[in-house]
Amino acid sequence: MDLIGFLYGFGLLHGILLAVVLLLSQSGHRLANGFMAGLVLAMGLHLLHYWLIRTGYFIDHPSLARLIPPLHLTWGPLLYLYAYSLTNRSVSWLQALHFLPAVFFFTSSIQFMFIPEEHQRELLSYLWTERTAPLSSEVASFVPGFWRIWIDLDIPGNLFAIQFVIYNILVLRQIRLHNIRMKQHFSSLEKMNLRWLSKLTLLCLGFLVIYVLFNRTQMGGVHFDANALIPSIPWIFLVFVVYAIGLSALFQPSLIHGVTAASHSSRDNIPQVTEEKPSATENQTQTTDTQQEQLEVAPESKYKRSRISLKDAEAFKMRIMQHMQDEELYLDSELTLPILAEKTGLSTHQVSQVINSQMGQNFFSFVNNYRIQRAKELLTDTEAPSMPVIDLAMEVGFKSKSSFYEAFKKTTGMTPLQYKKSLDQSSEGSS
Repeated sequence: MDLIGFLYGFGLLHGILLAVVLLLSQSGHRLANGFMAGLVLAMGLHLLHYWLIRTGYFIDHPSLARLIPPLHLTWGPLLYLYAYSLTNRSVSWLQALHFLPAVFFFTSSIQFMFIPEEHQRELLSYLWTERTAPLSSEVASFVPGFWRIWIDLDIPGNLFAIQFVIYNILVLRQIRLHNIRMKQHFSSLEKMNLRWLSKLTLLCLGFLVIYVLFNRTQMGGVHFDANALIPSIPWIFLVFVVYAIGLSALFQPSLIHGVTAASHSSRDNIPQVTEEKPSATENQTQTTDTQQEQLEVAPESKYKRSRISLKDAEAFKMRIMQHMQDEELYLDSELTLPILAEKTGLSTHQVSQVINSQMGQNFFSFVNNYRIQRAKELLTDTEAPSMPVIDLAMEVGFKSKSSFYEAFKKTTGMTPLQYKKSLDQSSEGSS
């Protein structure tokens, strides 16, 4: 077996093993794991297909050569349904419609099995080797004109490329909406932001770019020649995609607990903003990223309307701020919307509505603004001993250095070290 064939076998083996482990895993989301198991298995079988081409297996068994290719039209739907179910959404039987293109092409593949074996080999040669004039004439004698156009334009491969792009974009959109929903409930998102799934989706798009470059242009094409490297590049890359997807899915079970907590706390009880419309001047000033997130999340959730009078809203706002400041609740890295509601004696949807409409923020930004303000005070305090950034992050309620850096720079436009340096320079200049 050559190196490329070994890599194909390696990818297939890991795809099968990861699919089995995901299906047998007792932690995390069983349905989501099932979709991911289907994805790595479908990708692994595609590697098997190209390994069999390289070994010449289909020369002796041509009737089986078109059974696996339709599975690549399941990749996009499986990745999307994985993200969809992972974010704690119910999956109905109507979602099966996503797989209609794969079913259609599989049906045509079944028809291929019933044509004479001699014609099967000629058609496979037409698909996989240089299309000489004699071969084209021979294929034209038994393949209808419509199907010749279908083959010559490589409709299945091009459809796969377009479909996979669309589904990857839908996954990225699903991740963005999920993160917005989580920011309505949690003050820390380290294990719930699906950043790892975003990276995997981008990895899938990277595979698609390589696939189009080497298999949709004159640079590539599938050949029986075992030494043909160029057409094998996308599938070698796919080996690493299978490995990365499977391992990432295995080591992300903790996400489910956060999503479930958000669902049970007040997913359907965060009301829409029903206060009086702000003036034109106020509208011009309300352009922050957090306010945009609030506007984006509203259509996604099934909010129950709940009017709060301006007088009550102002009183609730003062109560929330007083508890945050006096009890320093923001220092708790595990602070959530239900915890804050319990501390203030309000309901979760009252707290959320006041934070959204009266303060123009979501819960995540509201809490982290307190944390950043506290960090700025510590950096400003010249009498306080200097501490490492990670210690400073933990001191003010963040769970990690990276989340602290991200929030601090988003608020101040500078890193903590840059902010500290600017304070020192201002102090030297004034003296």
